[in-house]
Amino acid sequence: MGIFEQSLALQERGWLGKMVTDYYCDLSSPLYSWIPEGRLKKFLRRRYHPPLDSHQVQTHPLLAVKARIRTRLARDEMERIQGVFRHNAQLDQIVASHLPRLGNLAFGYESASLYTFRRAKEIGIPRVLYQPIACAEKAITLLEEERRCFPLLADTLRYNWFPEEELERRREERRLADAIVCASSFTKQSLIEVGVEAEKISVEPYGVDQTVFSPSKEKFSTFSVIWASSYTQTKGIGYLLEALAREPVPGIELVLAGYPYGTDAAALYEDRVRVRRLGHITRQELGAVMGQCHAHVFPTLIDGFGRNIIEAMASGLPVVTTRHCAGPDLIEDGVTGFIVPIRDVDAICEKLAWIYDHPQEAIEMGQRARDRVASLTQADYRRRFAERIGTVWKASRPTQ
Repeated sequence: MGIFEQSLALQERGWLGKMVTDYYCDLSSPLYSWIPEGRLKKFLRRRYHPPLDSHQVQTHPLLAVKARIRTRLARDEMERIQGVFRHNAQLDQIVASHLPRLGNLAFGYESASLYTFRRAKEIGIPRVLYQPIACAEKAITLLEEERRCFPLLADTLRYNWFPEEELERRREERRLADAIVCASSFTKQSLIEVGVEAEKISVEPYGVDQTVFSPSKEKFSTFSVIWASSYTQTKGIGYLLEALAREPVPGIELVLAGYPYGTDAAALYEDRVRVRRLGHITRQELGAVMGQCHAHVFPTLIDGFGRNIIEAMASGLPVVTTRHCAGPDLIEDGVTGFIVPIRDVDAICEKLAWIYDHPQEAIEMGQRARDRVASLTQADYRRRFAERIGTVWKASRPTQ
């Protein structure tokens, strides 16, 4: 989702040369007009962004097909992850080889920009790195701790293994970048901890579509907690399930929007936790259900932002989350939501009990949360992002 909004931000200013990705599906093209509504069309929509001018998108679908085949044939998780790194490098090499014809500023994502940045430096054009999540070194430390703390869900951990050559790739990308953009102070701090200059990093929180995510007066009859993400221990799903198993609220229900990664964590608790599974749903479908819930809990261990947090706040829900995401950037603890320590089941139980025991105060907290993110629209994000890129461009121009 990020690359579409970022590319649109540049397009709106007339600054977009090309958005290059492995697979982009222009559903307005006659090539796709024959596809009926259904699962395939729903999948393809995730690779389509109607406001973007498809003539400014360069896509390499063969790379995407090869990557999917490699994923299916991978013998284990390590082989699958290595395939992802190889895929990123291949796309990066394609961009680097065509760079002078694509644009005169290189904006690339972590792990997919090394060759492009090397080439950009050779020809003297500025380089901006996007850091979508806390850096790999931080992930390795946190998630190795987590593997020992919660072995039951160790196979659901993500971003917890990187070969040394991949770590060096990322370090060189940071060194070559003139500027680094990320979406949370937590991500920025992770970069500072590994030696990146603070002045080089800017934080631009995402926006939210407030026509899709808005409060609802209709609530589920049972006190419901929404989970809106893949359910992995990287995002702390086990600590939420442990809290709900204690039943801090009578009859509490977990509404699951997302899909398992590795072991189905929710299935391990379904004898103790009441679960309503929604599966993988669209943002529009999530918006329709989120406002009907009573709270959102996201006890993540490591996240670059946490779009579900801002979506829940726009839906008028009290949010319980940790400092390891954009939570502290968005939430004033006890006023517009709650910030709890990672791995703290007692704190999650306490906050859920408070929300249940103080229904009117919880509604008012949700309204303050909605007010807090009212200015964080998608259009606002595009404006801020474009201005940040414009600043880098101007700084690279020789003074007269």
